Amino acid sequence: MQPVPGPILGAIESIQLPSMPQVLLRFLRLSEDDRATMADLAKLAGQDPALCAQLLTTTYTTGSWHERGFESLERCLETLGRQRIRILAASLTIRSAFARAVDDQNYDLTGFWRHSLQVAAIARAIAVRLDRDDSEEAYLAGLLHDLGQLLLLGGLRSRYATLLAWSRDEAALLALERPELNTDHTAVGAALIDQWQLPSFMADAVLFHHRRPDEIHSADPLSQIVWAAHAASAWTVAADDGGKPFEAAAIETMLGLPADSLAPLQRQAVAEVEQLASALGANATAPMTTLPRSSQAPFEGMRPHEHRAAWDEIEVAVCDMAMMAPLQRDLFSIDSEATLLQAIQESARLLFGLGRPAFLLLREDKPALFGADSDGRPSLLQRLNVPLESGKSLAATAALGEQPRSVFDLDAATSASLVDVQIGRALGSEGVLYLPMRGNVRTLGVMAYGLSETQFRQQLSHLDWMQRLAKLAAMSLEKWWAIRAREQQIVTDLTARFEQQARQVAHEAGNPLSIITNYLKIVSDRLPDESGVRHELDILKEEIDRVGLIIHRLSGMSVKVPTSDRVDVNAVIEGMAALYRESLFTSHGIALDLILDETLGAVPGSRDQIKQIVLNLWKNAAEAMSAGGRLVVSTTAGVRQGGRDHAEIRLADTGPGLPPAVVRNLFQPLDAYRRPGHAGMGLSIVATLVKGLDGQITAQSRPGQGTTFIILLPQSERSEK
Repeated sequence: MQPVPGPILGAIESIQLPSMPQVLLRFLRLSEDDRATMADLAKLAGQDPALCAQLLTTTYTTGSWHERGFESLERCLETLGRQRIRILAASLTIRSAFARAVDDQNYDLTGFWRHSLQVAAIARAIAVRLDRDDSEEAYLAGLLHDLGQLLLLGGLRSRYATLLAWSRDEAALLALERPELNTDHTAVGAALIDQWQLPSFMADAVLFHHRRPDEIHSADPLSQIVWAAHAASAWTVAADDGGKPFEAAAIETMLGLPADSLAPLQRQAVAEVEQLASALGANATAPMTTLPRSSQAPFEGMRPHEHRAAWDEIEVAVCDMAMMAPLQRDLFSIDSEATLLQAIQESARLLFGLGRPAFLLLREDKPALFGADSDGRPSLLQRLNVPLESGKSLAATAALGEQPRSVFDLDAATSASLVDVQIGRALGSEGVLYLPMRGNVRTLGVMAYGLSETQFRQQLSHLDWMQRLAKLAAMSLEKWWAIRAREQQIVTDLTARFEQQARQVAHEAGNPLSIITNYLKIVSDRLPDESGVRHELDILKEEIDRVGLIIHRLSGMSVKVPTSDRVDVNAVIEGMAALYRESLFTSHGIALDLILDETLGAVPGSRDQIKQIVLNLWKNAAEAMSAGGRLVVSTTAGVRQGGRDHAEIRLADTGPGLPPAVVRNLFQPLDAYRRPGHAGMGLSIVATLVKGLDGQITAQSRPGQGTTFIILLPQSERSEK
């Protein structure tokens, strides 16, 4: 197999695929209908080879399926997401109108479309008849088997249109393609599918569908099925009418399907396609032709020639207003700057076929341009600082002016700079085209397209549309930045109000806490020294002091927090058990067992932090075991982790346990409204406190088997070597 020539590969990269307008329009409307399911969208997209290829290409460029592998067109759409599908549908529709208005081209795709659907339907029917589990792959391979024709038509335009006009069928077209282009539509279609990196022989099925019967016999089953479907689609005499197509013997040998069983599948596919064509308003009775055909522009001869330019301008303006609206609405609805930049890049790629542009945006701290962090763009651009001085670089000149600038402009030799060369090199291109991004309020920067001089000349007639997209991009970014600024101001205002209220709460709570502390001291002093109650009162006073420190820290006041060089973990747990055993556990039918390692030495850290960690976990365990149970708290010395000795605190309850999905997010803050009366912050606070002690916390749980928390606290200040 000879490689596809470079110019043809350039046409593939542009992905200028003409779609059946009826299908494309329905897809646009369906994508905007929130009631439509992904299955509805996938079914409709599967009715047009060009639309299907665009969706698969977009999924490939986002790298969305590489981890899991391709499953179905519906799964592909689920991966993209509804918002991205809407933007893609709007972009394709705009480009379709744009091509008709600017390029003045019109192709009759009805015969090509009917043929592709017929082959797809037969291929799926054969796969189902053979009880194979790849019937959807067979359908897609059949749908895309002539994809190369659309790629060549979109990329080479009039040159390929001439070959189509000279060809009465695909065999004649192949005979012309190979000497004229040094390739053919089977190789071109396979080359695009190869780029998608599918774990499938779909590309081979496209590549082999014109091979001889004796050659296809040694290929994989998917390629054989598509070959058989393509052959059967041309049958006009069924086996039960007395005729037997010459491919029937090869199909029977390869797949074990006699002609009398395949012919009904072919007739059923023809009926289904004709029914679909009627539903879409396409010509269902026109003679079958498998090739796109050029036809006269619909307005030719309907208007006086002298008014042609004015009518064209009006059509473009109306198309601009009508078709840019869905794209603008969808871009404005995006709630992330990174997602917004990616969506603009994808729209530009679909509209103009130049690959994804880069963004050079104005810095906030000084008059200079820098490369925005956007998906698919070289990180090298982010290290550039282009001074915003007119005449110093084409990028700056475009940002300060209102017109596109390119290194291929006639006067570029006097204004291009080395930084323009660097940007072109970073984009891997011969040159750069800059379009100013002017919003409603100010200029935000430029969109930079990497392209060759040939591509630049081809895009000259499209510059107005490219500028409109750059304007829309600037307006979308401007709106997003305004929303972000308002949100930051709201956060600042709320923070200030919270801090003020926290200070007020701390002031008001401080007085009763002081009274309680003083009263406990009076009571303790009145008790005899040998009284066990005095020890419990001392623990209670310590807890009240800890609450006071928490409130003062919440208020932002400068408070000296007492810390211990070394903390006796066992003593902390025993003291807390004396204070909380009855109220938290015994009164609720929960047994609290302490298994403390007597060899456990003190650990560095804060006594208050360790107490708060243990108390939060105890409260969680008590809530989980509302019907009673057992909590075992144990400590272990010398647990080796990361070359360092740790003290282990293990808390195991006999509660109902947790499902894996909950365990994965156990230490993340929950929605405060998820459970009435709970802020959902306990375990996230525990994780933060453990991290502050340079420790680690993990959880083990299964439904019906309880939950165990394991905390490791380092026993030394530094890692031992």
